[in-house]
Parts: sequence; C-alpha cells; structure tokens
Amino acid sequence: MGKIPVRMRETVRVVRMVVEPSLQDESEFLYAAQPELLRYRSAQLAVEEAMDWYRTRAEEIEHYARQVDCALSLIRLGMERSIPGLLVLCDNLVTLETLVYEAGCDLTLTLKELQQMKDIEKLRLLMKSCSEDKYVTSAYQWMVPFLHRCEKQSPGAANELLKEYLVTLAKGDLKFPLKIFQHSKPDLQQKIIPDQDQLMAVALECIYTCERNDQLSLCYDILECLPQRGYGPRTEMTTTLHDKVDQLEQILSVSEILEKHGLEKPISFVKNTQSSSEEARQLMVRLTRHVGRKQPPVSESHWRSLLQDMLTMQQNVYTCLDSDACYEIFTESLLCSSRLENIHLAGQMMHCSAFSVNLPTSVTHKGKPQYKVSYERSIDLVLAASREYFNSSTSLTDSCMDLARCCLQLITDRPAAIQEELDLIQALGCLEEFGVKILPLQVRLCSDRISLIKECVSQSPTCYKQSAKLLGLAELLRVAGEDPEERRGQVLILLVEQALHFHDYKAANMHCQELMATGYPKSWDVCSQLGQSEGYQDLATRQELMAFALTHCPPGSIELLLTASSSLQTEEEVSVPGDSSPDLLQWTTATTMKVLSNTTTTTRAVLQAVSDGQWWRKSLTYLRPLQGQEFGGAYRIGPIANENLEQQGCHTFYESVISNPFVAESEVTYDTCRDISVESFAEVLLRTGKLAEAKTEGEVFPTTEVLLQLASDALPNDMTLALAYLLALPQVLDANRCFEKQAPSALSLQLAAYYYSLQIYGRLAPCFRDECHPLYREAWPEDLVSLTQQLHYYNERLLDFTQAQILQGLRKGVDVQRFTADDQYKRETILGLAETLEENVYNIALSLAQRYGVSRWEVFMTHLEFLFTDSGLSTAEIENRAQTLQLFETLKTEPEAFHQHMVKYVYPTIGGLDHERLLYYFTLLENCGCADLGKYAIKPETHIRLLKKFKVVAPGLNYKKLTDENMSPLEALEPVLSSQNILSISKLVPKIPEKDGRMLSPSCLYTIWLQKLFWNGDPHLVKQVPESAPEWLHAYDVCVKYFDRLHPGDLITVVDAVTFSPKAVTKLSVETREEMTRKAIKTVRHFIEKPRKRNSEEDIQGASDSKVTYADTLDHLEKSLAHLETLSHSFIISLKNSEQETLQKYSNLYDLSRSDKGKLHDQAVAMCLDGQPLRMIQQLLEVAVGPLDLSPKDIVQNAVMKIISALRGGSADLSGPRDPLQVLEGVVAAVHASVDKGEELVSSEDLLEWLRPFCADEAWPVRPRIHVLQILEQAFHLTEEDSKLLMFFRTEAILKAVWPQRQVGLADVENEESRCHLFMELLESSHHKAEFQHLLLLLQAWPPMKREYVISNNPWVRLATVMLTRCTEENKEGLGNEVVKICRSLYNTKQMLPAECVKELCLLLLGQSLLLPCLKLLLESQDEELHALALGQITAVEKPTSVTAEMPMSSVSFLSRRGAVQVKVNDANCDQELLSLLLDAKLLVQCVSTPFYPHVIGHLLASLQQGHWDVEELARHLQEAGHEAEAGSLLLAARGTHRALRTFSTALSAARQWVNTCKSCHGNGLALLCPRLISSLLSVNHGACQPAIQGLIFGLCLPPTPWAAQNSCFPCAPTRLQLLEDSSELLNARIDTDVPESLCRS
Repeated sequence: MGKIPVRMRETVRVVRMVVEPSLQDESEFLYAAQPELLRYRSAQLAVEEAMDWYRTRAEEIEHYARQVDCALSLIRLGMERSIPGLLVLCDNLVTLETLVYEAGCDLTLTLKELQQMKDIEKLRLLMKSCSEDKYVTSAYQWMVPFLHRCEKQSPGAANELLKEYLVTLAKGDLKFPLKIFQHSKPDLQQKIIPDQDQLMAVALECIYTCERNDQLSLCYDILECLPQRGYGPRTEMTTTLHDKVDQLEQILSVSEILEKHGLEKPISFVKNTQSSSEEARQLMVRLTRHVGRKQPPVSESHWRSLLQDMLTMQQNVYTCLDSDACYEIFTESLLCSSRLENIHLAGQMMHCSAFSVNLPTSVTHKGKPQYKVSYERSIDLVLAASREYFNSSTSLTDSCMDLARCCLQLITDRPAAIQEELDLIQALGCLEEFGVKILPLQVRLCSDRISLIKECVSQSPTCYKQSAKLLGLAELLRVAGEDPEERRGQVLILLVEQALHFHDYKAANMHCQELMATGYPKSWDVCSQLGQSEGYQDLATRQELMAFALTHCPPGSIELLLTASSSLQTEEEVSVPGDSSPDLLQWTTATTMKVLSNTTTTTRAVLQAVSDGQWWRKSLTYLRPLQGQEFGGAYRIGPIANENLEQQGCHTFYESVISNPFVAESEVTYDTCRDISVESFAEVLLRTGKLAEAKTEGEVFPTTEVLLQLASDALPNDMTLALAYLLALPQVLDANRCFEKQAPSALSLQLAAYYYSLQIYGRLAPCFRDECHPLYREAWPEDLVSLTQQLHYYNERLLDFTQAQILQGLRKGVDVQRFTADDQYKRETILGLAETLEENVYNIALSLAQRYGVSRWEVFMTHLEFLFTDSGLSTAEIENRAQTLQLFETLKTEPEAFHQHMVKYVYPTIGGLDHERLLYYFTLLENCGCADLGKYAIKPETHIRLLKKFKVVAPGLNYKKLTDENMSPLEALEPVLSSQNILSISKLVPKIPEKDGRMLSPSCLYTIWLQKLFWNGDPHLVKQVPESAPEWLHAYDVCVKYFDRLHPGDLITVVDAVTFSPKAVTKLSVETREEMTRKAIKTVRHFIEKPRKRNSEEDIQGASDSKVTYADTLDHLEKSLAHLETLSHSFIISLKNSEQETLQKYSNLYDLSRSDKGKLHDQAVAMCLDGQPLRMIQQLLEVAVGPLDLSPKDIVQNAVMKIISALRGGSADLSGPRDPLQVLEGVVAAVHASVDKGEELVSSEDLLEWLRPFCADEAWPVRPRIHVLQILEQAFHLTEEDSKLLMFFRTEAILKAVWPQRQVGLADVENEESRCHLFMELLESSHHKAEFQHLLLLLQAWPPMKREYVISNNPWVRLATVMLTRCTEENKEGLGNEVVKICRSLYNTKQMLPAECVKELCLLLLGQSLLLPCLKLLLESQDEELHALALGQITAVEKPTSVTAEMPMSSVSFLSRRGAVQVKVNDANCDQELLSLLLDAKLLVQCVSTPFYPHVIGHLLASLQQGHWDVEELARHLQEAGHEAEAGSLLLAARGTHRALRTFSTALSAARQWVNTCKSCHGNGLALLCPRLISSLLSVNHGACQPAIQGLIFGLCLPPTPWAAQNSCFPCAPTRLQLLEDSSELLNARIDTDVPESLCRS
C-alpha cells in the first residue's frame, strides 16, 4: 500500500491548525500510520534528534519528490542553525544537484545510490558527459569544487582522487588528461594541479599507464606541460621526478623510432622492457623483421639508418642489451629477409672466415670503422638463417633454397657445420634423382637418415647397382652420424637386401665381400641370406658367407646357422678344408695312411667326410684370433699383412734378389728348442690322397680343390710357390677360381697374365729344334683359343686397374667400380675430366679417351665448352689456351657438330654486353667453316664487323638482344644512343635486320633517338630534362635540326610522339604543342621547296620502306594543328574541367585521337556504351576536324551491334567487364532521352530495326531476347507485332522451364481464346507447386482476359481452385496463403480480380476450412458486401459460454484479461494482420459483440506508438454506437491510466463524462472531472482510496506520453496546474515540493 508524501501530510496538518484552531489535532492519523515519527513530536528536540530529523527529512524530500534543491536548502538551513553532522549529506546533495541539474546525468539517480558510490565513481560520473570543447570549463566548474569538498572531508583525498581519475582516463586515451595538464602549466595563474611535483608524478603515471600505441604526439604535448629543471623550489623529490622526466624523454625517443619504422608500441611497453634483456632482444628482432617484410623492400641506406636507430635505442634506453647483440640481431634480420641483396649486405657485417678476423678493420664510406659480427656468431647466424630458408622450402628448386645456399656461401672457409648444411642441400638433389619426393624439412627432421636411403631403394629398385652414389648420399645425409664404418655398413646391407630381392647374387656377393672385409658385425644376417640362397651356385663363397654369419650372429641364431652351413657343405661333392684344427694338426702321415688302409672308403669319401666336418673349423677362423701357429699353418700370419697383394711374397732365401719383397714372419722365426713340423691340413690331405691314389687301382684323386686352396694360401707369402701349385692344376682354366678370389691388384693381375703366358708358351714350345716355332705359325691350335682369351682378359683388366689407380689418385670423386662397369658413366667421366685447367688431369682424360674409344673431337669440344662457360678465364686466355692445345685442328673436321655445340651450349652463356667474348665466338664459327650453317639473317662475318665497331662506339649495347630474332633491334639500341655515337651507329644499322626480315634504316634509328633526346635530354645537346615551355621548345628546336635525316613517315612518328602521346598531353601545354607543330610544318614545307640530295642507297631504301611523301606529311601535320586548335572549343574545355573522371577521360581520349576517324569512332562508341547523351556524342563529332562521315546514328548502330555480339557470346569490347543488357539499358535510355528532347538523331524505330533480327533469331536463348524486348518496352511503345513477339518469348521461356516437352508457337498465344485453351491444357496437367507457380507467371505475362472470361471462367479462380483441390492436408494452410499472395499481387494492376471473383475464391477457401485467408481477402476488398460477409464469418466464431447476456461487455473484457473466460479464437483464425485489417476497415464497432474484440483492442493498444489509428476517433465511434463503457475503458487504457482505476464502475462512469467533454477541449475537461472523481473516491474508506487518489493525480499531472501528446487527448500544462490546485484544495493541501518539478516549470 502506498504512502501519502510526508510533506503533503505536514502541510495538511498545519493548514487545519490554522483554519480550525479549536478543533482536535487531526495529525493523529499520521502518527498512527507512521509511529516512528512520534520521537519528533516534542516541543523541544535534542540536538541529535534535530540532526536526525534534518537528515531524514532531506532524504525523504529527495526520495519522494526528487527535489534535490529543496533537500539541499533544508540541509543548508540546518547548518546555518549550527546543526552538526550535516556536512557529508550537504556535500552529497551538492554533488547530486550538480549531476542532475548541470552535468546532464541520469535523472533517475537517487541520493541513496549516490551515497553508496565511491568518490572516484562520483568524479567519473560528474565528467562523464563533458564534451571535448567544454571539458576544461567543466573541470573548473564541477571537478575542482568536488575535489575541494573531498579534501575537506579527508585531507589528501583530492590528490589521490585526481590522480586515479586521470590515470584511469589515460589508460584509454590521453586526450582529456592532456587538457588538464595544459591548464596546470607552471606559468599559468590558475592551475588545476598547482603542485609541480604532483603534476610531474601524475603525468608520468598517465603516460606509462596509456595502453594505446597512437598517443606519442600527445605524450610529447604532455611533456611540454611539465616544469623545466630548476623551476620552483628544489627538493629531493623534485630532483627525482626531473630525472624520471628525462628518462621519459629517452623512452619517447625510442617510441618515436619504433613509430618511424611502423612498429607502434605503447610507451608503457618501452618502460616495462627497458631492464629486460630478453624483452629488449625480442623488440629489436620484431623491429628488424618488420622492416624486412615491408613492400616494396627497403634500400640499403634504409637498413643502415635502421641500424643507427637500433644503436640509439640501445644507448638511450635498452642499456641491458649489448651493442654486439644489436649488430647480431640486425645481421640476422638481413639474412632472414628473403632478399639476396640484403644477404650480401649481411655478409659485409660479418667475419666470413677465421682468417678475416685477423685482418685490419675495414672502413665504411663515411670513414668510420665498420663493426663486424664475430666469426663464431656469424656461423651461428648463417646456420640459423639457412635452416629457416631450408625448412620453409617446398623442393630443391624453391627460391628459398637458393637463399639458404647463398647464406651458407657467405662463410668462405666452410667449417664442418656449414659443410653439413651444404651437403644436406646437395643431398636433396640426389634424393630427387632417385625419385624420392619429400619436403626438405622432412629430410632435416628425419632422425633415422638411413630410412631415406631405404626410400631411395624403394623408389628406384635397381639403384643397388649404384653403390657409390648411394654411399655418397649417405655421407651427405650423415647417416650414422660421424661414423663412416657404421654408415657404409648400413647402406651396404640395404644394397645386399635389394640385390637379393632381384636375385642379383653377383652384386649381393660384391657388397657382402665389402662388409666382410670391413668386419661389420651387423651384416651377419644378409650374409647368411646370401649363403643360404639356392640360386647362387658359388658354394665356396656361400660357405665363407655362412662362416662370417656364424662369427657375428647372436647366440639365438647359432643353431640354425650351423645347421644351414652343414647342409651347404654336404652339397659339395668335393671340398677341400681351408684350415686345420688343433685335432687335425695332430695327425701325422703315418696315422693318415693307417686310417685310409683300414677303411674301404675311397679318397673322395674321405674328402667328403672331412668336408662334412669343416663347417665348424672354418667358423673358428673368424671367431678366434689368428696368432702364432694356430689354425693358420705356415701361411696364416702373412696374409693379414699382405692380404691386398701389394708386395711380392717370397721365401727368405730370395729376399735379396726381389725389390721390396714381403717375407712372412713364420719364415724368419727360428726356435732351437723345438722342432715341430707345421703343416696345413691341405698339404696333409694332398699328400694322403696321393698315397691313397697309389694304392688304388686306376682311381684318380681329385686334387683341384686342394691345389686351389694351397695356391690361395701361398699367394701372399710365396708367390713362386703359389704359381707352382697353379701350374699343377689338371685343368688350366681352373686357375681363374683362384685369381678371382684375390683382391684386385697389379701384382695379382700380372701373375694371372704371366700364368696364361706360360701355359701358352708351354704348349707351343718345339719338341725338335729343326721344326718351325709354333709362335710363328699363322694358325694356332684350337685348344689355345680359350687361353689366349684369358690372357687378353687379364691384360685388359690390368690396364683397367692401372687406369683406375690413376683416377683414384686424381681425387675427383670418380667411382672406379662404376667406371669399369658402366660404359655411359665411363664416357661421361672422361669428358668430365676434360673440363679442367690442370694439365695432368687433361692429359689423363686424353689417354682415357684413347684407351676406351671416346672420340678425341668430343674431348676437345667439351674442353672448349668448359673454357667458355666455367673456366673463369678471360677471352684472351681462352684464345691462347685453345691455340696452345691445338683444339681447332680437330674441331674443324666436323663443322656441323661444332656449330651445333657452340650454338646450343656456348652462346647462351655469353653475356650480351661481353663484346670481346662474342667477337671471339663468331670468329671461331667463321674460321671453322660454319658461315653457311644455320638459317640466320646475319652471317658470322657480319657479326665480326659489327662487334668490332660496337665495341668502340657503344660498349653498353646488349648485342645479343640486338640480334635476337624475336625482339626489335631498336629496343636494344635505344638505351645506348647519344649525340656522340648516333652517326656511327646509323652507318651500321643497314646491316641489322628487323623482326620481319627487312634491314633497318638510319631514319628508324634517328626516329627513336630524337624521341629520347626530346624527353630525356642529352649531355651535349640538351643538358637537362626540360620542364618549362621555353625549355621544351628549345629541345624541340634541337630535334628539328635532324629532321632532314628522317623519311617522311618517320618524321610523322617523331612529331606525333612529342605532340600526341600520353606523355605530351600530360607534360606539355596545348600552346607549346601547337607551336611545335607549326615549326614542323614550316620545316616540311622547306623540304618540299628545297629537296636535299640523298645518296642513291638511301633513296632506294626510303622508297622501299615507306610510301609516305612530304606532301602526305604536310597534310598530316596541318590536320594535327587543326585538331590542337579544337582543344580550345568550349565543349572540350567543359569535358576537361568536369569533376567527373569519365568526362575528363573523354577529353584526354579526344586530345590523343588527333581527329583520326577510327579513334574518334571508337571513342564515340565507347561513350555511347557508357550511356552518355547522344547530344554529347554529336558535339564531339562536330568539334573534330573533318570530314569524318560519322553521325550519332552510325555510332549508336555500331554500339548496338557490339552489344548484340556480346549477347551472342562474341568477344566484343564493352569498355570493361559489364553486363551487355545493362549496357543496352543505358543506350536505350540515352536514345529515349534524346527522343523526348526532340533531337532527331536516332529514333525508336531505328533501335527496333537493329534489335529485331536478334530477337527473332531462334538460334539464341530466349531470356536475353526477352530482356531486350522488355528494355525496349519500358522505354518505347512497342508495335503490336513486337508486343506479340515479347509475349511469345515470355511464354516460351516459362514453358521450357517446367513443360519442356510442350512446344509452343505463335499461334498458341495469338489471341485470347488460344491463350485460354493453352492455359487450361497446362492447368489440367499440373499437380506440383512449381507448376502452379509457373502458371502464375504465365498469367502475369499475358494481358488480362476480357470481361466475359473474367466472370464466367476466370483463369485466376480456376488456378486457385485447382491448387486447393489438389493439395494435401499438410500443405493446405500454405496454399491458402499462396492464394492470398496471388490476389494481392494483382492489386492495382490490369489483372485485378473483381468482387465476384474474390467472393468465389473466399467461398472456396471456406470450403477448405481456411477461414483466416478468407477473412483477409474479404477485408482487403473495398466492397461493403464482402465486408458484411467477413463480419458474418467473424460473428459465427464460437462465443464464450460462461458469459451471461446481462454482463456488460466491459466486464467480459475485464474477465478475459483476468483469465476467467476462454474465447475460442486461435492462430488458425486470427493473427496480427487480420486485426489490422479490421481496424483499417473501421469495423471495430461491429466487432464489439464478437470474440475478436479483445484481440482487436489488445492489438490497437500495442500499436499506439506507430500511430496508425486514432484512438479518440475509435472511442467516439464506440460511444456513438452505444458502447460507452468500452469507449471509456479504451481511452483510459490508451492513456496508460493505472489498472486500478479501470476496475471500478465509478471510474468508468467518470470516464464516460470525460469522453463527452473531450469533444470540445482535448483533455481540459479533466479540470472539472478530477475533483468530482476524488470526492467519489473519498466517500469510501481512506486507506483503500489513497493509492487510487495518488495514482490519478500524478497520472494526470505528469507529462503526457508521446502518443497522448501527439493525439491531443491529454490536458495542456495550465489545465494540469489548475487540476492539481483544485485537487489539493479538496485534500486540504497546497502545491509545494511534492509537485513534480517538470510540472512546476510548466
């Protein structure tokens, strides 16, 4: 329950005491209602109670009346009467008064809310709405007094508040703090911040608190506001603050540097990071990287300026960072800038070799010593940059890879880390050769580099044959780190596995032998695999492999390998043990004979049995150290030292007769104490077998294996003995098995050749001296053929080996093994060796070429190519070397091949500016007989003559560009032409062909030179580029002197270039161009009058080059002058001075056209396509120098033809990528505007004539043809024929979209009957939404039906009927809405449905239970009959059953609002649109008795702000219809009257009187009504009526709502004042502080 304001109660009490003094105190009800006031009911109050009353009273005044000034007056009155404790409340009220009445704060702010705020919040609220221009004034008026009040309450609070406020402001913007500081300068009389120490402290904190990076200028402005050092009193704090200000200046200078380079940072960032070396380093890095990313790239001077700025930052602020670090960061950013020039600049900043550190310090261009980054750091920076480029590359050919390589090449002495990176880059190329596609970063991140080798093997399956290349790749990739043995082992294992996969046992064995030779233990597995390969027939080698595998296998594999090895040995029928065991060594000859004599087994069986037991013995030779006499016999120590057969082994007895012999240790060991005969098992077995052979009958002991084993064992120690063993072999060729096992050496190969030589000689040695020696016979015996082949074979191998040794000695990276096996590699290697300047290597290449059949011509040609391309020699040195080596004597023999190689490989490498090298090149072609080879316009002889001249007169000429058949030679000559060489070069150009094959003329040369002379000047003739008109004319006069060197056509070219080029239009005035043209005309006339004498050659060439005469030239120039004179025409000047860029462009185009018919035609067509007025085009054609024979009609026709071409898909230029139809609209609009103005330039018939063929052409799509006709239809009245054609096109397009099978002709749409027939046909076949939509489009495209069709068989009604009858229950509601949309689309058109059709449609909708769309259609019609039908349907809606007939409608409305009655009106039959339609149709009165009425009223009240309907007028209609309660209720609700007043019949009766009064005085009748209403309310209980009275008074007296004020249904201000006075009298009160302030103002 609300309370009557205290002040009103007090006023009533006082008035009653004065008027009725004898009456009893009537204020009792106040104390009864508010007992807490009893403590103030005393004749004399205590001080505390008085203070409490003042505070309480002031708070209540502010709370209930919002009268801050009244409350403040009360408190001040109390303070004047010395009431204590009111200062804080007074200050708060002053602040609130300032906020509400001056600062424009929220009017709803209360004292209680203000008291809960902190002082800083109050200060921010005070200054919140201050504008920038009034900020300082507001600060003086509001902020400073507020701070003073705070200072009085709490000393020191003002400074803290101001500081906190300014710092908070500065965080987002320094604009307002700057104004405070500017009005606190030391030289001002009145300062906001008087204390200079506080000023500096607050300013510093504001600047450092600001988080924005665009406030540097404001920071400097704040700095200007601070006092200078020495101003004012000096204290320790002042000195400290001045030091901080000085530091701020340094910090601001750093921020300025950052802003200068585009890296803005807040000032606080610099302050916070000045002591952090890490942050400082990161800032420097970001700064340099930011500059490096700029586009376009900055120059070297900019980089050096950046370096100086970095050093300045380091010296001033970032002292935590060394200057060395700045240089390093700068250099690192140069390296990482992705620019080659920056990388080279970085190279100048570094020590690029360890040697350069000790060199004297270099000097820069300014004379200062240049700092260089240390060698160690340089390596680190280069590595980091190169790795960054490498990692970001996508492939080897990526540009970043070149940058990485360039960085690495800066370090010239190539330390290990640099070389490793270079090797990694080189490895990428190798990987690509093997077909491995992988990102460079993946290569680097690959921790197991051997996997890359595996990938190579996977991608290139046969690469196991290229072991050298794979091993080289492994070394480049640093497989296995820095362990070469492990690396080689891992790679060879992969190769063995791949070779085994392809059953290439020879290659697998070769790699296994390498692994076994190096003793790589991990290779046991692949060795065992090869040893167990059944397809490999070399059993002995397999046994060796198995023995090695057993030696190095893990324990778990021993058993399996032993089994496999034993099985392998049993496969060999005869096998000789290679070693003896300690048990076997105990055998003696006697014991052996005894065993053989006591058994019946043959020697072969004995050998086989022994062989079966050998599997473990041979394994022991790998497992146990070979020391002394264990297992090795007499020949086991020696091979370890001479295993490669580098020395000839011999017995000690022969040591003195052999140079550099090898003597085994066992041969020189003498032990007198022991005499043990040590024999090998092979020797024992051989001797035993021979003894057994003697005892057997005819069975021969198989000695081959034993002898081979003995020979192999003896070779390292005693070569003579080994040879003896081999000569004892039963089969001579079996010796190959021994020779092949030996390591390839010169000695072993010589022994093999010697062996076969002895065998051959032994067979050919004569038995009788008198016979002819077989060596001299012509035919040798056939059995010697195989021996001679073997001799030849080993002799060739010896030669190969010798050559291989030589190649290895060269250290050129030659793969000797591949060299001997691969003929292509051998040829490439020999030719590659020829690419050298080392005499010994070159001679070796020649010898190898002779040895292996490589053509000497190829070697010489390769060497010559090398000299030209990669030798680095000067041309003179190349010539001297070629003569010394006598290359051309051989090269001349094949001129065609020589010419082909020189053109293909040498010529592209010669620079166009290297005239000396080119001269030598063409001299070689001439001397080697290549003059007539190739189809070239210039012969070598001519090249030689030209080069000799150009070397002297034009050293900067790019001769290759000059003679390039695909380029114009004039483009190459133009940069080098000058007044000093023009004459000389003009004599040479007749020998130079143009691109079309014709020779150049001197006139052409002068043509380009004169243009260059005019525009760019010449050091001797025009010393500086002209700028003013006199200077341009002077330059032109210089050019005129050379006009006699020009042919007439070239003279035209020169004059047009200086008068009608874009450069001329931009730089020269029209007057200057006219003057130049006049001078040219004068010169040409002089030429005509006095023709100069030319030589016959020039006359012939001039006649052939051009058919232009001086008379033609004169005509051309006169026309040019006339055109220049037209530029002063008002039309052209208006175009030029227009603000539209398009019109300015037209002016420039006209200027450049020179009134040329073709150019003007193109410009006019472009203007037409741009939609410019035809009159403008006509003016352009009229201004131009004629006759042109062009008319606006021709222009428009050509423009239309272009548009038609574009519509047909042609390549017509429409002045940009524009839609042809839009362009056509612009053209048609221009023609239409011209026709409307009466300009007889182009008529609509002309347009139709030009466009009709396209529109009638059925070869093109329908839509563009429809659009064309629509454009014409919108602009002009189409003929009947064109209209029919348009209708036909539209019909055809619609039918093709949905009914493509239905072919339509002109007869189908010719008349209304045929169209109706077509429509009915399509309607019968339609069942889907898309088909109905296209039928709708079809009816819209056709003209409306005649009256008889409209009534009887309207197509729209038929369409809606079919749509509704063929729909399903799910989409019935949607189709009902579609019907409504169809009808609405016809409003205000020729197709609009008559009322009869609308009624029929509505009945159809009702039949489908679609009441809502039916009602909408009925209400939207202006027909009263349809409105009545709609009301009938509305009335038919079910009424409320719980409402009695006796209850007035107002009660029903009220009950409906309270929820007591449920009306069956739902979304299916009512929505906002329907309610609006009811109001628009003014059917509110008719709806009162319907369930729709509450909904209509609710919708009306919700839409008051929109102002669509007049509530007062509607209420008047209700009253006139006898619905007074409804009218009053409507008006009270529209005014926003309290709901309580709308619930009583008293209020409704009073409102009825008010409605009558409102007719004459828009609301002023309330002045009479309100007192009566209050009297009525007072007749009931006081407590129940107080809220109603208070709500009514304040509701009527407060300012009106916008709607009420707008509709004039609210009392005016004087009326409201009178109303309040009368009501107050009635309540025994008067108007005081409880009256709203806004009303008091009124």
